[in-house]
Amino acid sequence: MIVDFNKKNKIDFSGFVKFNPFYLKSMFSNTDVSPFWVAETDFLAPPGVSEALKKIANQGIYGYQYKTPDLKLSLTGWFKIRHNLTLETSGLLFTTSVLTGLAAIIDEFSVAGDGVIIQPPVYSEFKSIIKNLNRQVINNPLKITDGKYRIDFEDLEKKASSGTNRIMILCNPHNPVGRVWTTEELRQVSDICIVNNVLLLSDEIHADIIFSGHTFNSIMSLEEDYTNASIMLGSPGKTFGIPGIADAFIYAPNNALRETIKSRIMRFRLGKSNAFTNAAAQAAWLSGGEWLDDMINYLENTIHYIEIFIKEELPDITLTIPEGTYQIWLDFRKLRLDEKELKYLLTKKAMLGINMGRQYGSEGSGFARMNIASPLSMIQQAMEQLKTAIND
Repeated sequence: MIVDFNKKNKIDFSGFVKFNPFYLKSMFSNTDVSPFWVAETDFLAPPGVSEALKKIANQGIYGYQYKTPDLKLSLTGWFKIRHNLTLETSGLLFTTSVLTGLAAIIDEFSVAGDGVIIQPPVYSEFKSIIKNLNRQVINNPLKITDGKYRIDFEDLEKKASSGTNRIMILCNPHNPVGRVWTTEELRQVSDICIVNNVLLLSDEIHADIIFSGHTFNSIMSLEEDYTNASIMLGSPGKTFGIPGIADAFIYAPNNALRETIKSRIMRFRLGKSNAFTNAAAQAAWLSGGEWLDDMINYLENTIHYIEIFIKEELPDITLTIPEGTYQIWLDFRKLRLDEKELKYLLTKKAMLGINMGRQYGSEGSGFARMNIASPLSMIQQAMEQLKTAIND
């Protein structure tokens, strides 16, 4: 193993959002919870990233930066090797974050009052962006069939055909339920969007966190008619445990769409590059593959532990086995607790800072999301705390 994922790293966490008392108090009414709520890792980043950052720090001159051809080639090379996906460097744009990119695109290609389709239970910031832009949140809820989350295509077609719903955000892999959408599912979504002139935005920030038995399918892996009607957004932040330093990329093969987005980025200065950000991303894409393989293996062992523990010790909780991402989606509905009672159980009795499912939409009521990209000993302690709280 390149990095010891079992190691608890003792560093200064005082500036980390994950441990910030204000956030913990506002979300959990308790600053003493064990925090498993932010979608980031507690692991040391790939060694190549640290080495690249040290090199930049030691050079002593920190001038303005741009996205070099080599950096772009490291990105497209990563997707070719990792996902057998060919991306052209000419189709790339860069901005400060995936959320920044989503907000800019929604604002550029719709007007106040237009609808934006999302698929709850889904990442709560999608809803925040849409509302802050004075657009309408249009829900196309996922449905559970045979214990697996699936897209309600009939409902999606109805929502897409309204004439006022201009954009759809697809989360792939889906956060928080962990689905990795199949090629056929992507085609069905794309067909509906194209027929109804709905712009499809695919948030693929978790694209590289894929577990055994599953294959990541980018919206950009489809045929040209589909890719020309879509925009993909991503970042190395989740993949390599560097969200505090990474920025994001936008991929739009359609020239007209890309030039419009580019104009927006330039107009509001949304694409400034950072020397450390560039160095970290390029190093990660060039040398982080073995580290990522190790982390995924480690996470799969963690999921296996959680699955057995829940079956043997917490039979009233159901684990949705994730196909991708390092979040797990826990179903507490058999406990027959209302939202207030469930929050008390998790945050006051179990002392766990995990996200209440309702945060991701009403469809998440009775569920909770837990980030598991931590040393196994921390996950084991969290499970024991949960067991004690439920059995008390």
